[in-house]
Order: sequence, then C-alpha cells, then structure tokens
Amino acid sequence: MFTRKFLEGWWRRALRRRVLFTALDREDRGYLYLTMKALDEVRSVDVGRIILKILVKLREALKGPFVRRMEDYGVGKAWAMSKTAVEWGYRAAGGWAGEVGFIRYLTVHELNSPSGWGV
Repeated sequence: MFTRKFLEGWWRRALRRRVLFTALDREDRGYLYLTMKALDEVRSVDVGRIILKILVKLREALKGPFVRRMEDYGVGKAWAMSKTAVEWGYRAAGGWAGEVGFIRYLTVHELNSPSGWGV
C-alpha cells in the first residue's frame, strides 16, 4: 500500500514547502511520523485509510495559488463555455470542459484581464 520511502517523500516535500505544521494538526503529524518510522510498508487497510486522509490534506496544502484558481474559476468557466457551444450546435465542444490546457488558458485570461472590464 504505502512504503516508508513514499511517506518520507511526502513528509520532506511538506516540510520544504512549509505546510507540514500548518496543514496537519499534532495528531496527524504524529500518526504519519510513527507510521513512517515504525513500518516498512503499510499493509493494514485501516491504517491505509488514515494515512490516505492525511495525504489528501497535504496534497491540498501543497497546491499553489494558480492551481487553486484553475480549480475554482477555470473548471466552471470551461464547463459553461463547453455547454453553451454544444447548445449552439458545435458537438466537438463537449470535450472542452475536461481539457487542462483550455482551463489553464481561461484562468490566465481571467487573471490578466483588467478589473472593471466586461461584465
């Protein structure tokens, strides 16, 4: 399931990015540290579920501000534009909502547009 090397990599990455102590409370850090030091590999499903929840917290904390903006704004805008284009008869636009490049483009466009312009 999870190996010691894998968990140590997450620990080091979170420590380097300075999110280890802000994203995880003392209990989560202790559980991750103890698992990392005591086991070579997590075999228990219950322990794996707990570690997975901790790693999800770390993954969310490690995301940069642009990625968060892409998830908040870009995905919704891409979905809306794709839906509108399909309604207008352009069926190939159905895949736009899932294209990362299109979502990134919409996010960059929105971030670089002056405030107060448009509706």
